[in-house]
Amino acid sequence: MKIDRAEVFRYMRTDRAKVDAVLESRLAAVETQVLAAVRPAAYWQLVKVEGCDSAYRVGPLELASRNLYRELASCPHAFLFCATLGAGVDALLRQTACMSAADLVMVQAVAAALIETYCDECETRMAAEVAAAGETLRMRFSPGYGDLPLATQKPLLVALDAQRRAGITLSETFLMMPSKSVSAIIGAGPVGGARPRSCQRCGKLDCEFRIEE
Repeated sequence: MKIDRAEVFRYMRTDRAKVDAVLESRLAAVETQVLAAVRPAAYWQLVKVEGCDSAYRVGPLELASRNLYRELASCPHAFLFCATLGAGVDALLRQTACMSAADLVMVQAVAAALIETYCDECETRMAAEVAAAGETLRMRFSPGYGDLPLATQKPLLVALDAQRRAGITLSETFLMMPSKSVSAIIGAGPVGGARPRSCQRCGKLDCEFRIEE
């Protein structure tokens, strides 16, 4: 798996131009540790989208999120999706937390960048599955975004049999374990209907990683 250094520095909230050789060397060592701990797993399922914006179905899920419905506009299908870097990364995070606060920041940032890269790789494979039908993917939309409740994690992961297929479980507060995991609904519709990903389309204005364009 390739590590996007620009994303790592963004998650670290560090100006790359100000990074010295000592930090670069330490970060390289941390990246090696994270890559050794990663055991990626993912699963997805293509389902039908049916209904209207007030109440609609995405496969087995009954939803009412208007934010998500806008992403699914004109989409006859959607992917239910989950992915994780595995429990080894969580073990590394716990170990690092006992040893170095500075290294912990780097491990968190590298793992955050890696799970995004892994999800992008999975999306490339999903896109290939629907390309023959003249469809392309819409933006990845996860429980907790906009007006899609975080509690949607539960039926979504149940539908995917995520514990068995990817080793992902949920806490009582609907947080995924392992922590570096992603669940999402991704529309698949006619080519030309997709809008580019952008922080400007997200209503979470207080996000510390928001990119102003």
